[in-house]
Amino acid sequence: MTHFFVPAAFVGIIFLVGLPASGAGPAGTSASHATSPELSICKSPYKKKSVPAKILQALVRSHEQWMEYRDNPEAKRAELCQADLSRTALEGANLERADLEGAVLRQTKLSQVNLSQASLARADFTKSVLIDSNLSGADLRHARLTGANLSRAVGDEAALFGAALIDAKLNGSSFERAQLQGADLTSADLTGSNFAEAYLYGATLKGAVLVNADLTSADLRRTILTNANFYRANLQGTLLDRAQAEAARLIEADLESAYLDETNLRNANLKKAILRGADLRYADLTGADLHDADLEGANLEEAALVKVDLHSANLRMAILYHAVLDEADFLDANLNRAVLIGAKGLRVNFMNGDLNELYAPKSSLTHAQFNRANLESSNFVGADLRWSNFSHADMTHANLQETNLQEANLQHASLAGADLSGARLDSANLHRTNFKGAMLSSVIGLMQTQLNAACVDDKTTLPPDLSRPAPCSPVKKRAKP
Repeated sequence: MTHFFVPAAFVGIIFLVGLPASGAGPAGTSASHATSPELSICKSPYKKKSVPAKILQALVRSHEQWMEYRDNPEAKRAELCQADLSRTALEGANLERADLEGAVLRQTKLSQVNLSQASLARADFTKSVLIDSNLSGADLRHARLTGANLSRAVGDEAALFGAALIDAKLNGSSFERAQLQGADLTSADLTGSNFAEAYLYGATLKGAVLVNADLTSADLRRTILTNANFYRANLQGTLLDRAQAEAARLIEADLESAYLDETNLRNANLKKAILRGADLRYADLTGADLHDADLEGANLEEAALVKVDLHSANLRMAILYHAVLDEADFLDANLNRAVLIGAKGLRVNFMNGDLNELYAPKSSLTHAQFNRANLESSNFVGADLRWSNFSHADMTHANLQETNLQEANLQHASLAGADLSGARLDSANLHRTNFKGAMLSSVIGLMQTQLNAACVDDKTTLPPDLSRPAPCSPVKKRAKP
């Protein structure tokens, strides 16, 4: 799949146009400059000073009048850049477009405050209360919001490049299309938040809580999501290429059509997750839990599925081209019409699975368990299936041409009790293959020389034109070294 992205410089231009002059560079400033803003020259008389309560109230009233009528000679925009407003109370104030660049607002009460399109670059909101605040379109580049409470805050299209939101509370907040490139949201609480189409490229969300969060079509490429909790989160169409999501919890998350190319999902919990049509090419899912997950039509080309739990998962029409499946568990899984061309796996468990019309030519699945699986019309042309167990499997009309089913050491590739009606065995290697009790009466391409090398018993049904060979001699045990 081809991704088309807006160039970084263009993104920077879009989100800086319209910001106040004190907080934004000129139109045409590149995103690289946007992420490392230099504070503009601060001419506020309160620079690096605390502002007395009465003066602050007067400044806020004047600013509110300025917002209502810009030509009011008695009104003026609030110029509080680099001022110390720590522990002040500004609940409900209208500070839209105010200049608070570099201001210190530690433990400040800002509930229901209007800071839309305000200049807040490098402002310090550590442990401040911004519940129900309006930060839409605000310039918060490199702002410090560590431990701040932004519950139900609205920050749509805000610029938060490189902002620190460690341990921040953002539950129920809305930051649609916000720019959070390189932001640090370690252990932040984003429960029930809306970050649809947000730009979080390279951000850190280690240990963050995103339960029921909406991240539809968000950009989470190269993010750090280790141990993050995405329970029932909406990640439809989200970009997660090369994200580090080791041990992340994505239980019942919706990742339909998401992009996870080269994503690290080692030991991640994706139980009952929706991954229909997702792009998981080259992803590392080693040790991941995908029990009951829906991967219909997903692309897992060359993905690492070592020791992954896919018990009862839906992989109908999934692509596992050259995937690595060592010790993967597909018990009771649906792989109907799945593509496993060149897939490799040792001791893979496909027991009781629906592998109807499975397409796995040139695959290598040695020591695999296909017991009681439905392999009707499956294609294993040229596959290496040595020492695998197909006992009591439905292999009607399966294509096993040139397949290697030979024995090794003391074990046999077992097709005991399997139904091979209409199956093709042209040029298959059947040396000491166990066909005891198998149905071979209507197989196609089976030669007497092949049958003579196999192991059959009185319950094996044979084609009418072939003779029952002599019983197999027991395999001699090798002496232990």
